Amino acid sequence: MTKSILMSIKREKNISESQIEDALAANLIFLAKLLQLPLDLKLITRQLRLKSGDERIDLLLSSGKNLCLVELKVVGFSEDWMKQILSYRDELIRLQNVGELVAGDIFCYLMVTEAKGNDFDLAKQSGIALIIYEPIDVLKDYYDNLSAVAPFLKIKPNDYGVFSFGLINRALSYLIMGETKQEEIATKTGLSKQSVHNHLKVAKEFGLVRERDKNYFLTDIGDQYAQNINRDTFIDRLNDDQIGILKQFVASDPFYSSTVFGIYSIVESAFLLSRNSYPLRLADLREMFKKVSGKVNEWQAEKSLSTATYTFLNFAIELELLGKVGQQVVITPAGFRFILMLQLHKSIEMIESLSNNNK
Repeated sequence: MTKSILMSIKREKNISESQIEDALAANLIFLAKLLQLPLDLKLITRQLRLKSGDERIDLLLSSGKNLCLVELKVVGFSEDWMKQILSYRDELIRLQNVGELVAGDIFCYLMVTEAKGNDFDLAKQSGIALIIYEPIDVLKDYYDNLSAVAPFLKIKPNDYGVFSFGLINRALSYLIMGETKQEEIATKTGLSKQSVHNHLKVAKEFGLVRERDKNYFLTDIGDQYAQNINRDTFIDRLNDDQIGILKQFVASDPFYSSTVFGIYSIVESAFLLSRNSYPLRLADLREMFKKVSGKVNEWQAEKSLSTATYTFLNFAIELELLGKVGQQVVITPAGFRFILMLQLHKSIEMIESLSNNNK
C-alpha cells in the first residue's frame, strides 16, 4: 500500500469499513439503490476468504441470476483497489469452473467516498462499476430502517396536563364499579370532560385501561391498581401497593408508551448527571431531560420545558425513584436499583430489535 493511500486513510477513515458493511448487509434495499440494482438483491456471504491467500471479499450478493462482487472502501479511489477486485473476480470464476460456486455472470462494484472523472473511465474499462457514496448516509439510513422495526428509537414523552398519578384515581374508582362512559364519569366526579379524558389517557399509557367503542374498561393490572384506591379523603394519594404496581410496569417495559418513557428519561437523566455532581441541580436536570427524551426542538420555550420537567419529575417522586429538596434533586436507593433494571430491559429490547432487523 502506497504512502499516499495510507495518508488518505488516516485523514478520512473516521468510520470503519466493517461498520459500513454491517449497515449495508442489514439494509439490502439501500445497497441495491446505491448499486442501481433491482430490489431483489440477496446476500450470499460476507468476508469470503479466498483460497489463493488471506484476502477476503467484502460482500458477495445475487441479483436475479447474476452475482455481485462488492468491494467497500471508506476512502477515495485508488487503482490498487481495482487490481484487488479483478483478482477476486478471477478467483470466483475459478470456483465456478470447479463447481464450488453457483453459475452466473459476475458484476464487480467498487464503493469509494470520492473519485475523479477519469477514475470512472478507468474502472469501466476494467469492467468495474465505480460507486460514490457517503458513509454518513449509509448509517443514517440504517438508523431510519432500524427505527421502523424498533419504534422505541423514536418515542418521545408527551405531557397530558396530569401532574400527579393520584389524579387518575377518581376516574378509575368508577370504572371498577362498572361505569364505562367518559361523560358519566365526568358527571359523577365533578370533573370536566377534558380532565377525565386526560386522566383516562394517562391510565391507558400505563396499561391500566383499555378503550373500545368509546367505552373504557380496566385491564387486569388496572383492576389490581383500582382495588387499592383509598376511597376516602386521600383518594388522590398513591399507596405502597399502587406504587409497586406502577414501578414494576415501568421497569418491565420502559418503551410501552410516551408517558412511561418520560419517567424512564427523567430517572436516566438524573443518573447520568450524578456522575458529575451530586445532589443534582434542577436546572441541570431540565437541560439533560430535554436531550435524553429527544425533545430538544419541541421544548425550546422555557415554560414548556419547565412544565414537562415538573410533570415527569413529580411522577418519579410519586414512585419514590427521585426526591427533591428546594432546587436540588436526588436519586433514592430504590431509584438506583430501578434505573439498572430499566437499562437491562432497554438493552434486551434493543438487542431483539437489532436481531430482527438483521434477519
